[in-house]
Amino acid sequence: MEKQTTRGPNVNLDADRPARPQWWNDNHTSTWDRVKEALRRDWEQTKNDFSSESGADLNQDVGDTVKQATGAEPLPPPMVKTHPDDPMDAAKLIEKQIKEQGKVQKTIAEVKTEVAVEQVRAQGKIASESQNAQEKIASEQRKLVEMRQKAGEKIAEVQQKAGEKIAEVQQEAGEKIADWNRVEPAVRYGYGARLQYVDVVGWDDQLEGRLNHEWTQLRNGTTWEDARPHVRRGWDAANRNSLV
Repeated sequence: MEKQTTRGPNVNLDADRPARPQWWNDNHTSTWDRVKEALRRDWEQTKNDFSSESGADLNQDVGDTVKQATGAEPLPPPMVKTHPDDPMDAAKLIEKQIKEQGKVQKTIAEVKTEVAVEQVRAQGKIASESQNAQEKIASEQRKLVEMRQKAGEKIAEVQQKAGEKIAEVQQEAGEKIADWNRVEPAVRYGYGARLQYVDVVGWDDQLEGRLNHEWTQLRNGTTWEDARPHVRRGWDAANRNSLV
């Protein structure tokens, strides 16, 4: 990376863009946009893993996210799956559904056959036997109603618990997103600073003094004391991604 001459920070007065240091260039923006898109895809996959009704199944795992963020793999177009569905898995799922349907149909056929047999026997018996048969059928029907009712209650209970869990996860996710929006400017600044100051060996008092001065000049509405841990987080993230 070509080293640029370090100048004092420049306050960005454009209301549509966040304040950035004067050394920030298109390379910083491109790198940061790539990281954000990789994280967005990872978040869509996370939401889908918790609930099939939210998020998008992009066939993306943590390894894909890291490779996309570092540029080791290209970013797929928005909402396009990272890896295509395995045809074998789809075939197995269809085969399983067919088997389950076959079992249900077999059970229904067996129940119908049993009812038909009981009806034939009842017709061939005397009135008392016919009455006993009717009572038995009525008893079995009541049991079936009770079984269906219990099954319905169990399903409702499971759905309620699942809904509560999803709501809890969504609330936690919303809080994390809100917190991320608050600290993103500082993380982005730290990330870009690491790309800018490539000759700096590690985080020390001299570097922190320089970053403190730049951040204060940017007037982002957050003091250096509050922003410092998040700036350090972005700085360390750039080191982990081996982009410097």
